[in-house]
Amino acid sequence: MHPAEHFWPFIMFGVMLVAAIGFSIIAVTLPSILGPRKTHNAIKDSAYECGLPAESGTPPRFSVKFYVVAMLFILFDIEVVFLVAWGVLYRKLIRPEAAGGIGWTVLIVAVVFLLILEAGHIYAWRSGALDWASWRSRPQKEPRA
Repeated sequence: MHPAEHFWPFIMFGVMLVAAIGFSIIAVTLPSILGPRKTHNAIKDSAYECGLPAESGTPPRFSVKFYVVAMLFILFDIEVVFLVAWGVLYRKLIRPEAAGGIGWTVLIVAVVFLLILEAGHIYAWRSGALDWASWRSRPQKEPRA
């Protein structure tokens, strides 16, 4: 084996790295060299909102519950991603260890994973994180007579 053959993958990686960096530099600098010069004025620099003048002032505030629900959605969306991958491989994974599978350990780990996430779901539900309406706007229960 020739010594150059041993380093061939590293040489190709270096060539690819130099090409990627070179392309990036060219892609960033070429438009500023060849492109037209920008003209600035008050009309062009103002924000365009569907033909209406831009509103000044601070944007409206969102409730913190909106962000809590968004984070919970991401959390449980990731749960679905893991479960889909687990479900695709389930038949292969539960084969006996002698046949190349992992055995029933996979099922037990998946059930524990689901129980932990469901405990978080129940906690979020009970703490009111999933209620969109504020407690003031909910109908009040009438006291028993």
